Amino acid sequence: MARIEEYGHELPTEQDAVRALADLIGPKMAEGLWSLAVQSLGLKRPVTGTADLRRVAEQVMEVGELSRVAGRSLKVRLITYEALARTVRA
Repeated sequence: MARIEEYGHELPTEQDAVRALADLIGPKMAEGLWSLAVQSLGLKRPVTGTADLRRVAEQVMEVGELSRVAGRSLKVRLITYEALARTVRA
């Protein structure tokens, strides 16, 4: 897991995303929904890159209200991580 030491912010993982989704819709539904979103985008699990994680988050957001919350949360975490990473590298 990549960590931006100066900010204490870690790159969100697929496992983090599924766990957050499971908190809202249950573990079985979360696994199924995540797998379907990954498959519909032509990706393979585990999803690791920030761009691919963001694409899956956006796909999950299209399903329903609770999944929209989890997907948006993941997307915000990814955007924040990317912005902080650019700041650290600059």
